Amino acid sequence: MKHSIKILCALSFALFSCSSTIEIPEDASAKQIIQGGQNEFSAGNYKNALKYYNTALERFGDSPEILVEAKYEIGHIYMKQKKYDAAENVFTEISSLYESNPFGKLPGSYRKLSQLELEKIAEIRAK
Repeated sequence: MKHSIKILCALSFALFSCSSTIEIPEDASAKQIIQGGQNEFSAGNYKNALKYYNTALERFGDSPEILVEAKYEIGHIYMKQKKYDAAENVFTEISSLYESNPFGKLPGSYRKLSQLELEKIAEIRAK
């Protein structure tokens, strides 16, 4: 009986894991994709959230607003995962985007948010 329960648990886990694979509709708007990423992030599904944000970059990365928002959200996920090197790379890239684009072309909030995250990383490393 105990063996049957273990097998049932393993099968349930396998089925649950497979069901968490997401498909993002081809006709989804940038806002819908970003919202999907935020929903997955809020649920703690960082892998799925990353898929949404990377899809936003692939499909709408030529839009400055989507570019910095999706990149910021990716960096934020890396912070939650304590992947500080990856997060630092993303936030540094965002800062570079602001330096290489005319003032006002990119939403200002992500510049400040990225700077704050870079400061957090520096504080974490200093400890």
